[in-house]
Amino acid sequence: MVALALLLLVTDTALSVWERLAAAPAVVRWGWIAIVSSLTVLATFLAWRWLRHRTRPKAAAEPDAPPSEEALEAALQASEDQGVDVGPALAELAERRRRKDSGEIHIAVYGEVSTGKSALVGALLPGVESPSDPRAGTTTGIRHFHWAAEGGDRVVVADLPGFNLVNDERILDEARRAHLVVFLVDADLAASQHQELARLQALGKPLVLALNKTDRFDAEELAAIRARIAERTGLEPGQIVAVRSGGREEVVRRLSDGQEQRETRDRGADVEALRRALQARIDRDGPLLESLRDSAVLLLAGERLDQARQAHRAERADALVSTYSKRAVIGALAAVAPGSDLVIQGVLATRLVQELCAVYDVPAKEMEIESFLKLAGGRVRRMSALTLAIAGNGLKAFPGIGTLTGGLVHAVAYGMIFDSLGRAAAETLASRGDLAPLPAARAFEENLGETLEQGAGRFARLALDQARRRDAS
Repeated sequence: MVALALLLLVTDTALSVWERLAAAPAVVRWGWIAIVSSLTVLATFLAWRWLRHRTRPKAAAEPDAPPSEEALEAALQASEDQGVDVGPALAELAERRRRKDSGEIHIAVYGEVSTGKSALVGALLPGVESPSDPRAGTTTGIRHFHWAAEGGDRVVVADLPGFNLVNDERILDEARRAHLVVFLVDADLAASQHQELARLQALGKPLVLALNKTDRFDAEELAAIRARIAERTGLEPGQIVAVRSGGREEVVRRLSDGQEQRETRDRGADVEALRRALQARIDRDGPLLESLRDSAVLLLAGERLDQARQAHRAERADALVSTYSKRAVIGALAAVAPGSDLVIQGVLATRLVQELCAVYDVPAKEMEIESFLKLAGGRVRRMSALTLAIAGNGLKAFPGIGTLTGGLVHAVAYGMIFDSLGRAAAETLASRGDLAPLPAARAFEENLGETLEQGAGRFARLALDQARRRDAS
């Protein structure tokens, strides 16, 4: 109803204005029409610009800021003092220094399998043996080839395996160490290629996109493909070059009798446009390429250090969970007064979570710890019958134990509970950087379900061993 009323009001107003203009002098009438038309054209243009801006591909995300070399070295020293394995991060820095001292320009040829990467390397570097094969996956390792560019630069070209053939971060890492990346495709971008290209752009890598096997397209088709790639990726026209890598291809001939005959043939190579584009980037942006490569490798070394820290923390957390699970078993066996085991285990649980918080450099907030343990306790109470039943079954697997109940069963149950509790807290601290009581309690319940199925025997052996030691003493 509101829309109808507005429509009637607008119509009435328009008719009224038109009647007045009809009675006005022609100069006034046509002047008013000219002004309204101009405003309409301007509004349409502004709307088009706004919509065009909104539908453009998003600009690549800004890469993470790399740590300074001084800050990274200080972090490496501090981590090494804590027992972290900093070898991988130091290796990245050593390789960075080696490449920098050599004065070589590093170019990585990156792309999916069978786009012609090895053939392209062979065409760029005449006389260098770079095996090419029409079968997928010829290149299964990273290979480096040396090239003396026309401008006198010493260039190292890395021939990388297809990123969709080998699920190996080393391929992306080698691209990150390079000054320039040649991203090779043989048609319009597939979804996987677009995703991988965006990944490189997000890392801030200088790129040249080489469109291979262009002899299959006429000039109009090639121009349309290049325009679509530019629109989807935000690459400048000068960053997209057409090439023919050459090599060999498999063709199928249909014989007169209807049979098919397969054979391979040589393809002519034409990489001059790519060679010129690479030389232009090296000549124009040499210092910038070096700076970007330095930043990329420092960031990579920082990631190596973060991975080592996480691994070190995970090892410490595993050791803590194992220690406290054992203490929980011993505490359950030592309990004598009714309910005293709950007091013992409550203290142990609090200490376990506090120490895990210290491992992950997260402030141990008493309220969060209390909330987490309360939520976890509620889940244990719902599963207590099942926990004790499975603990008892774990003991039945050992000859001579039979259907023993009491302390041993409770000890096995507490071992499983503490194992699940500690792993849930560690997982939440590692993934969230916070204890987050509710997600941690959910993770505890999931972990306990897994431990009930798989860990009863392990804790039964631990409980029996502790019980025998107690009896022997």
